[in-house]
Formats: sequence, C-alpha cells, structure tokens
Amino acid sequence: MWRNLAKAVRELQRTFEGPFDPYRPELHYMRGPGPKCLAKHADPVEAAARELPAAAEARL
Repeated sequence: MWRNLAKAVRELQRTFEGPFDPYRPELHYMRGPGPKCLAKHADPVEAAARELPAAAEARL
C-alpha cells in the first residue's frame, strides 16, 4: 500500500513540477557572437564593405 502511495505522490510531483520549474533555458539561449565580436575578428576589407551601406545612409 505504501509503495503505491509513494508512486502516486512521485507521479503527481512530476506532473506539477514542469509549470513551476524556475529554470527556463530559453531565457539563457545565446544565438551566436554579437556584432562587436564579429567586427573584432572580421577581415578589415570585409568589415569596411559591411559598414559602407550604413555610412551611405547616414549621409542622406
């Protein structure tokens, strides 16, 4: 009898554990290096080519 009760309690804990779990990995997910890292490690010619359209729009 106690084993069945313990199993039932464990099953209820597992059922209700998910919605109240404070750990949410999607909040800590990083999609990749940011623009500063890319600019730091990029080829200088390629970086200038990427900045060229932005500079042209700034002049307008």
